[in-house]
Amino acid sequence: MTPEYLASIWESPLVRFQIEKAVRTTVHRAYTISHDTLADIRIPLPPIAEQHRIVEALETHLVRLNAGQCSLQRGISLIPKLRSTVQNTAISGLAQSTSTPSHWRCGELGDVIARIETGRSLRCERRPAKENEWGVIKASAMTRGNFDNDEHKAVLADTNIDPRNEIKQNDILVSRANTAVHVGAAVLVGECRPRLLLSDKSLRLVPKDGIEKTWLIQILSSPYVRGQISSKATGALESMRNITQQNLMRIQIPIPSREEQSRIGEAIKTDIERIDRLAEQLESLRFGSEHLRQSLLTRAFEGQLVHQDPADEPTSAHLTRIRAEREAHGRRLQSTRRRPCRTEPSSPVPLAHPAIQLEFEL
Repeated sequence: MTPEYLASIWESPLVRFQIEKAVRTTVHRAYTISHDTLADIRIPLPPIAEQHRIVEALETHLVRLNAGQCSLQRGISLIPKLRSTVQNTAISGLAQSTSTPSHWRCGELGDVIARIETGRSLRCERRPAKENEWGVIKASAMTRGNFDNDEHKAVLADTNIDPRNEIKQNDILVSRANTAVHVGAAVLVGECRPRLLLSDKSLRLVPKDGIEKTWLIQILSSPYVRGQISSKATGALESMRNITQQNLMRIQIPIPSREEQSRIGEAIKTDIERIDRLAEQLESLRFGSEHLRQSLLTRAFEGQLVHQDPADEPTSAHLTRIRAEREAHGRRLQSTRRRPCRTEPSSPVPLAHPAIQLEFEL
């Protein structure tokens, strides 16, 4: 077997499936596999000439596939930057059908927020709330750009509930306390199960009359505002930073007219939805490319990638010839090996060290 063939087949589903079935988990939760198990891995062994053809064909196809996957990965890595650029149009005046920022007034977030509501710290179980139970949202419900309706914990049955803290559709929520990356993350609540409460680490922003929520959520999500929130967040640990209501209300923002707020919010929402669809398509292509890689390896080692030539020396004959050549070589070594001369010493001579004897015999 050629080393190149072995390296290629080792990455194929045929071998990986056998390995995954045979691995064990140690006490340290590390995966391990024994030498004996590896020796029992069954692989197809075509003639040497066909092995070379398989490796050559695989290299040709995989070079192209790798190039495509690299391009896909570059595209996927640019999605967050593209999303941030679009969201920044909420404060730059570059959104479609808007006037220039010179027609906007400068203000603070407090100029467009009527009040901020917060939840309470409630005793909860670690499991999610059932349909007929009250639940409290986790910080992770607000950190992915969209409200996650499933990120919650069940409130203990004997807890006194304030129904005013129940989350409703179209609420704007902000993560008050979180990691340095996610503190101040804002979401506009879409679908929301009943009996879901604000936590003590979440804030509900109630905008003033005449302020469009679609625009406000884009302002809060823009890198311009997120940067200000990060700079005003307090806390010694990167894993838990906090933004106070006072600091949040002092965030600087440009404020367009109500009509422009509506157009800006809808334009950015549409662009973000397009970016999300593009991201889904790229992820689907990335998944498909990996599936193509596995299919390619499977076909290669099932004899479906290259032609099989009856004139190729069979593997069994090749192995028999190699074994015979090695045996013949070993016999020649034995026949030409020099033996040490025996002499009668005048005094007893100690025996040679076993290790040296073993090395000599070998």
